[in-house]
Amino acid sequence: MKENRQTLLALAEKTVAYGMKHSDQIEVLIRNNFEISAEIILGEINRTSKSQEAGASIRCVVDQRLGSAFTNRLEQSILEKSVKRAIAAAKASTSDSTWQDFPQPKKYPKEPKVWDNKIPETDPGVFVDMSTTMIQQTKQRDPEIIFGEGGAGGFFGWTAYANSNDIAISDRGTGVYAYAAFVTPIESGMTPMVWTIDVNRNFQLDLDYVVENTLKDVHLAKNSAKGKTETGTVIFNASALDKLLTYAFMPAIKGDNVVREKSMLADKMGDMVASKILSFTDDGLKENGYATELFDGEGVARQKTPLIEKGKLRSFLWNNYWAQRHGGITTGNATRNLRTGVLNIAPTNIVVPGGKRSQEDMISDIKSGYLINGLQGAHSSNQETGDYSVVGNPAFRIKDGKLVGAVHGLMLAGNAFEFIKKAEEVGSDVRAYLSDGGGSIIGPSIQFRNIQVVAKAE
Repeated sequence: MKENRQTLLALAEKTVAYGMKHSDQIEVLIRNNFEISAEIILGEINRTSKSQEAGASIRCVVDQRLGSAFTNRLEQSILEKSVKRAIAAAKASTSDSTWQDFPQPKKYPKEPKVWDNKIPETDPGVFVDMSTTMIQQTKQRDPEIIFGEGGAGGFFGWTAYANSNDIAISDRGTGVYAYAAFVTPIESGMTPMVWTIDVNRNFQLDLDYVVENTLKDVHLAKNSAKGKTETGTVIFNASALDKLLTYAFMPAIKGDNVVREKSMLADKMGDMVASKILSFTDDGLKENGYATELFDGEGVARQKTPLIEKGKLRSFLWNNYWAQRHGGITTGNATRNLRTGVLNIAPTNIVVPGGKRSQEDMISDIKSGYLINGLQGAHSSNQETGDYSVVGNPAFRIKDGKLVGAVHGLMLAGNAFEFIKKAEEVGSDVRAYLSDGGGSIIGPSIQFRNIQVVAKAE
């Protein structure tokens, strides 16, 4: 598989050399990714597939005018034609007086261990067998459960980046995943759909965990519980917390919003912006992290960036362009849309350290509260003010230290910047979840106090 990296890197370097004859600056990012999967729909294998996504994004600069082009054909002649299109786009665009340069070469860290030779060689039948195993395990444990959707799969690919400042680097990555989503009949219709996913960068999946955890939640959801409108205690698992952070808090951490004065945290560096028990780190090199890779969308080395330490704001996230405009240094958080060439800023793996007590122990101390394992509507949060109004789904009622059932339509409202100041305990149940922000969140359940919830009266 080494030749794939070498081939892509050679293409990128040749394209840069060609582009330098006709433009002031140029960068090329090339990806060649594959996915193999088996899909479950309503308890049966619905289909298997093997797909490829290949493409090159090219950006050229002419007199501080930036233009981009995309092609999904990785041939030298086609790449050179794409360079011409990027140059034409640059000449037709408006000059950007703030433009400085593409990234400069710097030392890269040790290559992260996110490659497993077995995965590119795996037959789709292996993932069919995994999916079949989950179906059979579910039927054996509870024949009434409806296996709504799920499946298993693997992904692998290579990336190369080169620019006119002599950066030339390549990377590779693999991963596997399995997931299950269940519902079951109840008197009022159906339970909320509950789901579990396991993702690993090497060929190790815990199918038992996927099935057992999903069964646990759907069995609890069979019992309907009434809640009450109150300002009370809630426990969020890391997946639910991720949704709130992604849409209502993390935009304020992104450097472009800081420069454009759209961040509520722009002048809060070093201040207490969260509970003192909370720490968040963006770790693009985290072992086994879903978003772990050697470099970002601009060829800049990924790194570990403390964002919040014991409640204090320590850093924002930057790509090269916005860091230069701010007079700082990129944190290696550029993400690129290959087709449009647009560069944004995004977190990689958000890591939240765990505490000492289990989720069960935290629940045992709560007289009245809620466990939130998922959220709906977080994407409608106000990204500038942090105001949110969401529905907990699934949301489970806690009474006298026990989970008693699912609360349907439980609403939570408030402000994300105030919300994270109300954390009072961090659990020990650290797990990795895929993030709505495109990477992953690796963290525990967290208990919050004085959170506004709205439910039907008991």
